[in-house]
Amino acid sequence: MIYLISALSAGLAGGLVVAVIPENRARLRNFCVLFFSVSAMILSWKVASLVFAGIKIHAAGKIGDISWSLAPDPLGAVFGLIASTLWLFAAVYSIGYMSGKKKQRTYFSFFLISLSITLGVAFSGNMVALYLFYELLTFVTYPLVIHERSPEAVKAGSKYIIYNLSGAGAILIAIIITYSLSGNLDFSGVGTPPILAGCMGSGLNWLLLLYVAGFGVKAAIMPLHRWLPEAMVAPTPVSALLHAVAVVYSGVYGVIRVIYSIFGHDLVKQLQLGSILPWVAAFTILTGVIIATRQDVLKRRLAYHTISQLSYILLGAFTLQPWGLTGAVLHMISYSMLKVILFFCAGIISEQTGETRVSNMGGVGWSLPKTLTAFAIASMGMIGMLPLSTFWSKYYLMRGSADGGIWPLALVFVISGIINALCFIPTVVTAFKERKTAPSRETGSKSAFMLVPTLILAFIAVFIGLWPGSVWPGIQAVINRFF
Repeated sequence: MIYLISALSAGLAGGLVVAVIPENRARLRNFCVLFFSVSAMILSWKVASLVFAGIKIHAAGKIGDISWSLAPDPLGAVFGLIASTLWLFAAVYSIGYMSGKKKQRTYFSFFLISLSITLGVAFSGNMVALYLFYELLTFVTYPLVIHERSPEAVKAGSKYIIYNLSGAGAILIAIIITYSLSGNLDFSGVGTPPILAGCMGSGLNWLLLLYVAGFGVKAAIMPLHRWLPEAMVAPTPVSALLHAVAVVYSGVYGVIRVIYSIFGHDLVKQLQLGSILPWVAAFTILTGVIIATRQDVLKRRLAYHTISQLSYILLGAFTLQPWGLTGAVLHMISYSMLKVILFFCAGIISEQTGETRVSNMGGVGWSLPKTLTAFAIASMGMIGMLPLSTFWSKYYLMRGSADGGIWPLALVFVISGIINALCFIPTVVTAFKERKTAPSRETGSKSAFMLVPTLILAFIAVFIGLWPGSVWPGIQAVINRFF
């Protein structure tokens, strides 16, 4: 239990320490950010290793008469690993990106606190703990969304709060109904009857809808997605983490958790809504990527593309098949890394050249060759090409769709792959279209802090694609938990 509590506390402790460091003590602040980020990652890996070894970790308490618990299982461990590992890369990147900018103390304080809250979501053992951390995540990330304090940022922050609190309200109602039906809010797995076993009727469709709509706000299921593109006014590292990992993955994680730990896949198969949800995800996949191709501002293009890719994961979960969930978990691992790379590259391009629009990126590749190479690698992954592991995740997603008797949805992945190619290949081609003799802009300490984590992630992404067995034990543990 000590590892679990320490992992959750590392970011919070770091945020409080950074908050009292004077604004002009940049080196001390940067050291603390890296120290606590590394600590959280190491401790999260330790927790995950214990979970995958079959060792139960549990912490519980009460708020009044309401019980909460922390009890990470394989799904939570995988989410915790994704968040804590990518957070370290974002911390290094942020040091370079934020160099010379104002309000760094505020930025890094909430940056670290958000890490603890995200791990709280991942390691929750019942719906009470999940809801509390899920709600807190909205509040601690809000200052990061409005960091620039511009009118545009404040407006985006207002929409962010309204959408996410509305979603949390739906979840709260669903939790109250669930408790009234079962008297139990703990997560269950294979071999354990779902909490709502024995409860049938049309009311369960509405209960599931409440959960999916509530968590679907952060998961950006259409038409609940409108907050996400607006939130791109946040600093690029925030966009990379919160809108490609922490916030959106908390929504995706919540949906998967409800499907497999509250209802159970057998019960969902019997519900009418269970047969509708895959088509909702398919609609979001295609609509999101089509809108993305029409965006000229690079970060907005990536935002709409995020909406599409998140529903890849949801569609895999909605197949209610082992292979579908396998593809969903593998895509969680692969996609998050690739999307962080793309956001990191967008930030480097913006910081070094001032260009934010794809149409103005002609020749940028010649002055930022390493950055655009990483962008090209991540783009291949978004299309689903080898040697990136998204090729394998799409294969398993398609196989899960066929096993679930909804084989036409397998075509969605083929069609979206073609549209993804139209979305990303022209961006790379445009960057190298006009040969320029401008000197390299990938030099200096600021650039190094931004470029090095980007290139390392690109290397890791290729490595996992060539050796997908490196992440298979964690994926298999998740499947064994629920099937």
